[in-house]
Amino acid sequence: MELFAQNHSDLGMSARIIQVRPSLNPRWQKRGGWEVFEADGVSPVYCGDGGRESALSYARQRAGYGRAEIQVLDEAWNVAEVIGNEESRPLV
Repeated sequence: MELFAQNHSDLGMSARIIQVRPSLNPRWQKRGGWEVFEADGVSPVYCGDGGRESALSYARQRAGYGRAEIQVLDEAWNVAEVIGNEESRPLV
């Protein structure tokens, strides 16, 4: 638990985790699909050559509303990159 606190201390306890990851759904895998998982039922999929970049753009936009951390997963679903949003906009 201490390791978790050290890695997330700058985001605080209320940070949301948004994952950008390759889709495991065979329908979207065929199309190079990347999904943005925010919560059950909230995971849009972006396909094609620009799918990953579109998914990252959407995740950054969503992360802009409150404390959030974007985790970019690789093909094996391991965290390959973490993007924080220290300059988040306050919720009104």
